[in-house]
Amino acid sequence: MPLRKDIPIYVASLQAEGVRAAIVANRTFERAQALAGLYGATAVHYEEAWTALADVDVLLCSTASPHIVVGAERVRDGLARRGDRPLCILDIALPRDVDPAVAEMDNVFLYDLDDLRAVVSASVERRHRELPAAEQVIAAEVEKYWQWVAGLAAVPVVTQFREEMNRVRERELAAALRRFGDLTPEQRSALEHFSQSLMNKFLHEPSVRLRAAAANGRGLAVVDAARYLFALDEQASPRSADATDTDHEETR
Repeated sequence: MPLRKDIPIYVASLQAEGVRAAIVANRTFERAQALAGLYGATAVHYEEAWTALADVDVLLCSTASPHIVVGAERVRDGLARRGDRPLCILDIALPRDVDPAVAEMDNVFLYDLDDLRAVVSASVERRHRELPAAEQVIAAEVEKYWQWVAGLAAVPVVTQFREEMNRVRERELAAALRRFGDLTPEQRSALEHFSQSLMNKFLHEPSVRLRAAAANGRGLAVVDAARYLFALDEQASPRSADATDTDHEETR
């Protein structure tokens, strides 16, 4: 009465859920030893296995036998030595290994392939019902991700925008300090802080809106407009710098 070839799969699945394989029995003792060695269990001879019913909590049956292997009398004798402890029997053989009458005994819970298929079917059906909600969560997260990716397009422009405005601030601050003449370090620091704070307040809203526009699908148009309006793609020519210095001289 050989073990079915798929029995290691079932044992591995049970172990993954915390079940410990304790005893393995087979008519061919060498086969029992081989399987027991895989899972740290004890191999016993087939005729000795029935006394173990008093100690185990789960009995997994899977043979290629054409007739009943686990009879009602064998189980009843084992139950007499168990007290009130329940026994779970998983019969995954086809044809069945366990006498159906075993299911009528007290504290015995017998499950065959039909029962397992019903559990799997119910689980699959429940998961199918949850699919729409899962798909909505995934779609929302995907949208957030692409918004984040799109928002990255605005980062170089915002950085360049702030750098250019900071150069303007530093140039104007230097001109103002020359006009004021001698100032104390505290006064210079106050003017520096004022110019920095003013620039940050002016740039805050445009920076936020650039990132938001890039994330909601209008990014390219708005980013291109910002580049054009603030001449971010153009290098200041010496002539334009001279013109700026002339303007400062005229306003002194």
